[in-house]
Amino acid sequence: MNPKTSPNNIQESFDRTLKHTNFQDITIDISEITIDSLLKDGILKDIPIVGTLIHLAKLGANVRDLLFLKKVISFMNGLRNIPPTERDKMINKINDSKEYKVKVGEKLLYIIDTCSDYENSENASHLFKAFLEEKITYDEFLRSANIIERITSYDLKWFLKNTREYMGVDEVNSLISSGLFDLHYEQIDVSVEDQDDYESSNRYKTHINGGETGVTISRVGKIILEVFGK
Repeated sequence: MNPKTSPNNIQESFDRTLKHTNFQDITIDISEITIDSLLKDGILKDIPIVGTLIHLAKLGANVRDLLFLKKVISFMNGLRNIPPTERDKMINKINDSKEYKVKVGEKLLYIIDTCSDYENSENASHLFKAFLEEKITYDEFLRSANIIERITSYDLKWFLKNTREYMGVDEVNSLISSGLFDLHYEQIDVSVEDQDDYESSNRYKTHINGGETGVTISRVGKIILEVFGK
């Protein structure tokens, strides 16, 4: 394996990019980036991880590898307003804590790879940005990203626009298992009313309330709502 394209080199390139690259001077329209444009010379090649992955692509990478590159660029673009010094400080804080076995950079690569497309990767970046700004904890980022990478951007937009504190199961459909909601069971309440009619065959009238199943927003769902501005 070429040392320039080894997994260790990809990890090192990503770490350098994450900690030290200034994205503020790089204007990127992700929707306009094509696979062909990525392989041509340009300013994006100056970004360590991009240069490494492009080199890999020219050695015969498949379409999936090139689409992964686009997801990486989308993720990095979402951090453009966070100075490298701030990124470096927060990442080192987690890595030095020894609380997590997987280093931040490696974990982010797993997350980006799992995202279905570059829009999902951008959403994950938005969550990581919130961590860098100390709006959420690293653990909250990981839990939120785990949800974001498993739902579509359309699902996220629907959740941000339509969700309420309590909803019916039928309203959330496939999102019931996404982690955005918790199932809520209403307690069954049975009351018996004595109608004081001794000759009536229905002297005792029974009332049954509750027993319905609905959903409430989960703790992580509330974090996502807060981060994305609802």
